[in-house]
Amino acid sequence: MNGHSAMFHPGPGHKVVLVLLCLGVLFTPACGKESQDPVARIKQAGVLRIVMDPSFPPFEFIDQTGTVAGLDVDLGREIARQLGVQAEFVVLGYDGLYDALTAGRADIILSALYPDLARSADFAFTPPYFNAGEMLVVPVGSPITTLDNLAGQRVAVVFGTEGHMEALRWEQTFTPPPILLTPDAPDKALAMLTTHEADAAVVDNVTAQTALAQGAALQVLDPAVTDEVYVVAGRQADVALIKAISTILVQMQADGTLAALITRWMK
Repeated sequence: MNGHSAMFHPGPGHKVVLVLLCLGVLFTPACGKESQDPVARIKQAGVLRIVMDPSFPPFEFIDQTGTVAGLDVDLGREIARQLGVQAEFVVLGYDGLYDALTAGRADIILSALYPDLARSADFAFTPPYFNAGEMLVVPVGSPITTLDNLAGQRVAVVFGTEGHMEALRWEQTFTPPPILLTPDAPDKALAMLTTHEADAAVVDNVTAQTALAQGAALQVLDPAVTDEVYVVAGRQADVALIKAISTILVQMQADGTLAALITRWMK
């Protein structure tokens, strides 16, 4: 899966964890020249301009009324609200998102964006707010609680995915090796848990969260099998703004606001 191309506490009352917040140093904006006060500038304008490519539901899309909607849209509005301003959405193709920042057409990118750390000289990134990578999913009450418990177990994994590549490595490292089942779609992998054909499944986190939001008796184990994290980006000159948004994201994760948004849109 590609965000235009989690970790997860088990149980129905789940919360999506900001991926690797403890490794936030990886996403700490690099040193750069800061503008005078980007937060004050935005507050004076009364608007936070958010650029996105609305072609990736449920994160961002154009709804039946012709307006942008989705998880990232609601997240952007909440960030703007906490900054004391209104959200204004700038719609562009995915390849033009960074250019919109450079040209001053937007203040931040919020669009299921994977951090391009090669751009960190010019752009700053928040810690992740969602991990769309491959996750290990098991039925509620399963004795499988970690990857180490997969030895000799039947594992459903979509053929050809990054999760499949990782599972092939498990065959070499676990004794006895897991028995790999290779359906051609993530929903089929989860269905194999329901029919007891598999003991565990590896699927992308959007599929996993959707199943949980719809009431499936499943749990998603931490850590992720593979990582594909989504972040908010801004100009390096506006690093103070990205730091302020990072603080908001951490608070939203802590108080459950982020988990509620994710559950709403995964339904």
